[in-house]
Amino acid sequence: MRLVVIGGVAAGTKAVSRARRLNPDLEITLYQEEPEISISECGLPYFISGVVESRDDLVARTPEDFAEKDVEILTRHRVESVDPENKRLIVKDLSTGKEFEDSYDRLLISTGARAVLPPIEGASLSGVFALRFLSDADAIMRYIRERSPGKAAIIGGGYIGLELAENLREIGMEVAVVEAEGRVANTYGSEVSEKIQEHLKEKGVEVFSCEKVDELAGEGDRVRAVRFDGEETEAEMVIVGVGVEPAVELAKEAGARIGTTGAIKVDKYLKTNLPDVWAAGDCVETTNLITGEPTWAPLGDTANQMGRVAGTNFASGEDVLEFPGVLGTGVFKVFELIVAKTGLSKEEAEGAGFEVVTAAVDSKDKAGYLPGADPVFIKLIADAATGRLLGAEMVGGRADKYVDICATAIWGKLSYPDLVNLDLAYAPHFGPVLSPVIVAASALASEFERETEGIRATE
Repeated sequence: MRLVVIGGVAAGTKAVSRARRLNPDLEITLYQEEPEISISECGLPYFISGVVESRDDLVARTPEDFAEKDVEILTRHRVESVDPENKRLIVKDLSTGKEFEDSYDRLLISTGARAVLPPIEGASLSGVFALRFLSDADAIMRYIRERSPGKAAIIGGGYIGLELAENLREIGMEVAVVEAEGRVANTYGSEVSEKIQEHLKEKGVEVFSCEKVDELAGEGDRVRAVRFDGEETEAEMVIVGVGVEPAVELAKEAGARIGTTGAIKVDKYLKTNLPDVWAAGDCVETTNLITGEPTWAPLGDTANQMGRVAGTNFASGEDVLEFPGVLGTGVFKVFELIVAKTGLSKEEAEGAGFEVVTAAVDSKDKAGYLPGADPVFIKLIADAATGRLLGAEMVGGRADKYVDICATAIWGKLSYPDLVNLDLAYAPHFGPVLSPVIVAASALASEFERETEGIRATE
């Protein structure tokens, strides 16, 4: 039985590892376009700043590691086409330019996502980059070594752009963030975005919001400035971080259905409509567990979880494991702030047809009488009809811990009275006597008492 995987990094490598563990007799080959088979993409901004000291630290596994498990890994190989009827592939060796044909019994597509590069005049100038792969980080670092840019502009105020802002400031560069929407981190509510923007200003990062980039101005063949709305900000280096999109062309050309999100449509076992073809990772859409609607969640942990499910089903050819869907839980750091979110924002919940009740509190991440207590802001969003938690967003100390509590509560379909009575650990060094989550749930309870007749705890 021959298994072929297209694409590595998180989902693909997880799947082949799982498949090999389940069946030592399978013949497995993985094709990867990039030079590295499995990297920690989330560490790339920190590699640029030197916080991550060694390039090798970001390489999770090598082809040699997989060879020890009798898995064939071919990097710098791009699959050009898939013939699902005859179970054939055309593969191009990017090192030699030569093409060859391969076959499979079962196929997994894990082509991931790629950085969005909007059509901006001047985007081809030297000094303009995207950041998605380790090779992108190599190019950025080489440019910094050779050209010593003192001013950088980041186009896009999402979490990748904000992490880059921190890390470029870390190496002494002046940094400006240009965001087309009204605020940075616009998938969060305005309260969180405002706190992030204030923190960026404190750290010397200039933010231009509501500004769509018109062009990148150059001097010779090098970028010199970013122009928008008749203004410009000087930039000797520009990183475009406006987001990513699923890489689905190969699957689409082979006849795979593409969902409403623009990613590959799969069933709960991660199987496509093509015979003996599965798909997993950032190229695949899944289900939002709150709304039941299709969603796209290009996150490393989600890709790993999908890889385990796909690898299990792929190895056996049977519907063994289901991938249930996601809440969209995420966390990132910008300078000293931890920012996190799970479930639906107020706007997303209302857009999905929920009538909502919300509450927000400011608290501390340890007992107030201890030195070093950091502020934390938490906002909870609940369904007015049932009291069930729909979403949470937070910024500040220990937000990573609090978001996981809220994600577990949403997964378990808990309501606000359940949260008020949670039995959580307490000691002064780890939080106030009542967890900020409980404090926020109590504030939510007060809102329900004012706006509704109250909701009983989940039975």
